[in-house]
Amino acid sequence: MLTTTVLSDAVRIPRLAALKHALFDDRFRRAEPVVTRAVERGELPAGTDPAEFLKALVAPVYFRLVFTGEPVDASTAERAVDVALAAARAGVLDAP
Repeated sequence: MLTTTVLSDAVRIPRLAALKHALFDDRFRRAEPVVTRAVERGELPAGTDPAEFLKALVAPVYFRLVFTGEPVDASTAERAVDVALAAARAGVLDAP
Protein backbone atom coordinates (compact mmCIF):
# COMPACT_ATOMS: atom_id res chain seq x y z
CA MET A 1 0.00 0.00 0.00
CA LEU A 2 2.88 2.36 0.73
CA THR A 3 4.31 1.76 -2.74
CA THR A 4 0.96 2.44 -4.37
CA THR A 5 0.55 5.66 -2.40
CA VAL A 6 4.05 6.88 -3.21
CA LEU A 7 3.65 6.08 -6.89
CA SER A 8 0.25 7.69 -7.26
CA ASP A 9 0.87 10.79 -5.12
CA ALA A 10 4.30 11.46 -6.61
CA VAL A 11 2.58 13.03 -9.59
CA ARG A 12 1.26 15.89 -7.48
CA ILE A 13 3.64 16.07 -4.51
CA PRO A 14 7.19 17.12 -5.48
CA ARG A 15 8.77 15.73 -2.32
CA LEU A 16 7.28 12.30 -2.99
CA ALA A 17 8.42 12.53 -6.61
CA ALA A 18 11.98 13.14 -5.40
CA LEU A 19 11.70 10.22 -2.97
CA LYS A 20 10.42 7.92 -5.71
CA HIS A 21 13.20 9.01 -8.05
CA ALA A 22 15.86 8.42 -5.38
CA LEU A 23 14.39 5.03 -4.47
CA PHE A 24 14.41 3.73 -8.02
CA ASP A 25 17.81 5.24 -8.82
CA ASP A 26 19.24 3.42 -5.81
CA ARG A 27 17.62 0.13 -6.82
CA PHE A 28 18.89 0.37 -10.40
CA ARG A 29 22.39 1.34 -9.25
CA ARG A 30 22.55 -1.66 -6.89
CA ALA A 31 21.32 -4.10 -9.55
CA GLU A 32 23.40 -2.72 -12.42
CA PRO A 33 26.48 -4.88 -11.64
CA VAL A 34 24.37 -8.03 -11.98
CA VAL A 35 23.32 -7.04 -15.50
CA THR A 36 26.84 -5.91 -16.38
CA ARG A 37 28.24 -9.30 -15.33
CA ALA A 38 25.57 -11.06 -17.41
CA VAL A 39 26.74 -9.07 -20.44
CA GLU A 40 30.37 -9.95 -19.67
CA ARG A 41 29.46 -13.67 -19.48
CA GLY A 42 27.59 -13.46 -22.79
CA GLU A 43 24.20 -14.12 -21.22
CA LEU A 44 22.97 -10.75 -22.46
CA PRO A 45 24.05 -9.00 -25.65
CA ALA A 46 26.78 -6.37 -25.56
CA GLY A 47 25.25 -2.93 -25.39
CA THR A 48 22.33 -3.93 -23.18
CA ASP A 49 21.43 -0.94 -21.01
CA PRO A 50 21.24 -2.24 -17.42
CA ALA A 51 18.56 0.24 -16.33
CA GLU A 52 16.37 -0.51 -19.35
CA PHE A 53 16.78 -4.25 -18.83
CA LEU A 54 15.79 -3.92 -15.18
CA LYS A 55 12.77 -1.78 -16.05
CA ALA A 56 11.60 -4.40 -18.55
CA LEU A 57 12.17 -7.10 -15.96
CA VAL A 58 10.23 -5.54 -13.08
CA ALA A 59 7.43 -3.86 -15.06
CA PRO A 60 5.14 -6.93 -15.15
CA VAL A 61 5.61 -7.50 -11.43
CA TYR A 62 4.90 -3.89 -10.48
CA PHE A 63 1.91 -3.85 -12.83
CA ARG A 64 0.36 -6.73 -10.91
CA LEU A 65 1.26 -5.36 -7.49
CA VAL A 66 0.18 -1.77 -8.09
CA PHE A 67 -2.56 -1.84 -10.70
CA THR A 68 -4.33 -5.19 -11.00
CA GLY A 69 -3.72 -6.77 -7.61
CA GLU A 70 -3.09 -10.10 -9.30
CA PRO A 71 -0.85 -12.51 -7.44
CA VAL A 72 2.86 -12.55 -8.17
CA ASP A 73 4.21 -16.05 -8.19
CA ALA A 74 7.10 -17.99 -9.69
CA SER A 75 5.45 -18.20 -13.10
CA THR A 76 4.99 -14.41 -13.13
CA ALA A 77 8.68 -13.96 -12.35
CA GLU A 78 9.74 -16.52 -14.97
CA ARG A 79 7.58 -14.86 -17.63
CA ALA A 80 9.04 -11.44 -16.74
CA VAL A 81 12.56 -12.85 -17.15
CA ASP A 82 11.66 -14.43 -20.50
CA VAL A 83 10.21 -11.16 -21.81
CA ALA A 84 13.17 -9.06 -20.62
CA LEU A 85 15.65 -11.54 -22.13
CA ALA A 86 13.79 -11.59 -25.45
CA ALA A 87 13.75 -7.79 -25.56
CA ALA A 88 17.47 -7.60 -24.78
CA ARG A 89 18.31 -10.22 -27.40
CA ALA A 90 16.20 -8.33 -29.96
CA GLY A 91 18.33 -5.24 -29.27
CA VAL A 92 15.49 -3.06 -28.03
CA LEU A 93 17.11 -2.53 -24.61
CA ASP A 94 20.44 -1.25 -25.92
CA ALA A 95 22.05 1.83 -24.41
CA PRO A 96 21.35 4.96 -26.47
